[in-house]
Amino acid sequence: MALMDSLLNAAASAIGGAGNGQQNTAVQMVLDLVQQSGGVGNLINQLQQGGLGGALESWISTGGNQSVSGSDLQSALGSGMIEQVAAKFGMDGQQAGDLLAQYLPNLVDSATPNGSAQDADGFGLDDIASLVLKNLVK
Repeated sequence: MALMDSLLNAAASAIGGAGNGQQNTAVQMVLDLVQQSGGVGNLINQLQQGGLGGALESWISTGGNQSVSGSDLQSALGSGMIEQVAAKFGMDGQQAGDLLAQYLPNLVDSATPNGSAQDADGFGLDDIASLVLKNLVK
C-alpha cells in the first residue's frame, strides 16, 4: 500500500500539487474518468462536444488554464458518467464534479505540452503512469 500511496502522491503532484487524501482521491477519479473515456484524446473530444471548447483551448494552449465548475463537467460529459465515477468513491455527483474540475485542467495541460490537442491522441493511462514515474525520480 505504501507504493500505491507514493504513486498517488506523485500523480497528484504531477497534475495539481502536493498529495493529500483529497488529492489522491481526485487523481484516482481523473484516472477512472480517462479510462472510461478511452484515453485523454477521447475525453477532450467529449468535453469539446459538450460545450467546453473555450476552456479546453486554454488547457491545451501554453497559457493559463481557465477554470470550470463541477456542473460544467457534468453538463459536458453527462451526469451519468460523473455519477458512475462518484459512486466508486462514495460521494455524490456534485462533489465528484467539483473535485474533477480542480484537477482535469492540469491533466489536459500535461497531455498537450506543445499546445496542440493532437498531442493527446493516444495519451492514456500508460502515459499518465509515465508522468507519475517521472515525478517519482525527481
